[in-house]
Amino acid sequence: MSAAQCWTAAQVGYCSNVHPTRDLAGLRASIACHFQGVRRLRGLHRQDSGLWICAGAASELQQASACSRFLGLLQDTGLRLTSLNGFPYGEFHQGAVKAEVYLPDWSMPERLTYSLNLAHILAQALPADCRQGVISTVPLGYAASWSPALQQRAESQLRQLTAGLARLHRESGRKVVFCLEMEPDCVLEHTDQAIAFFTHWRASDPHHEYLALCFDVCHQAVMFEDCYRSLGRLRQAGVPIGKIQLSSAMICRLPLDDPQRFAEVLGVLGEFSEATYLHQVKARDNRGRLAAWADLPAALADCASDPGRYAELRIHFHVPLFSEHLLMRELSGSQVALSQTFDYLAAHDDLRPVLEVETYSWGVLPAQLRPGDEQAQLRGIAAELHWVETQLRQRHLLQAQVCEVHADACR
Repeated sequence: MSAAQCWTAAQVGYCSNVHPTRDLAGLRASIACHFQGVRRLRGLHRQDSGLWICAGAASELQQASACSRFLGLLQDTGLRLTSLNGFPYGEFHQGAVKAEVYLPDWSMPERLTYSLNLAHILAQALPADCRQGVISTVPLGYAASWSPALQQRAESQLRQLTAGLARLHRESGRKVVFCLEMEPDCVLEHTDQAIAFFTHWRASDPHHEYLALCFDVCHQAVMFEDCYRSLGRLRQAGVPIGKIQLSSAMICRLPLDDPQRFAEVLGVLGEFSEATYLHQVKARDNRGRLAAWADLPAALADCASDPGRYAELRIHFHVPLFSEHLLMRELSGSQVALSQTFDYLAAHDDLRPVLEVETYSWGVLPAQLRPGDEQAQLRGIAAELHWVETQLRQRHLLQAQVCEVHADACR
């Protein structure tokens, strides 16, 4: 495989939604402290990053003077801004976020305004050698509250988005693509739905090239999808993949033949039930049928009341990528899904999306796994990135730093 088909360590970034920021001042402080801290721990002079810029900060950055200072900070801190996370809109770490993370959804005008603001920021920040930048976003909305009328409004707004991105491309010469991120219990949660949506979209939007898919490995592992197969089906169907978020779900294997151990496993799993984020759960029952719970407490209650029904639970809880076991042998991360993803990339050198680690839940891990302070968390993030580098190197997908080239987004 040629060097031009590989990633460099500097291109493997992480999503900054792990760091709480409420406004532009907080974002600037996070870049100067957290981002630089991770970059230095990795021994890099520069590093690509998928910043999360909340709606308030994105609005502030529409002012020319504020944006100019922001671009200067990126230069000073060695941050190459090639990707943004445009999924969470506002506060993402304080209070009960839960299903509020999907609001505003794509049927609401606030989502369109926020997204166009992000696009204008990324177009100005995009390095000169980057062909395009990518921004991940909500997969339309939360399925439990969705309707045909909301779908119609969402598609209308997405057409306004892509028209705006086409105009931005013409005026600035910078191409920005939005990537819908499949997520459990959302309007787009599995591969079949993504294929159906993008097939429809290609036929209905003249600017369809500005909309792509964000493939989050944790989310598809929760859905019991084989990531190698899923990526293959998406590519065969012509679904553009702009970003892959490298993340790991929790897998719980329940010992059905040992009632005492069964109760112990559920007890430890209960330590991951926390009040901030939504932790959707999927399982296959003893007949192979898929069961689903909107959050972890409901799954724990059902498993306790019917102890022989479910042998394995998949939980939407982003755990550190390097975690093989979590407190006990029955709890693990979904590293198999990550291996399937890396193997697919190794076998298909025409697919070179942005790669971005996304583990936003360090701060809500059980006390035994949670970093003791900010520096410990930065070391944990750097360890995740080092783990990714090792996986890429083993598959001959990591290029030496001396002669940097860039992935699809940066050609």
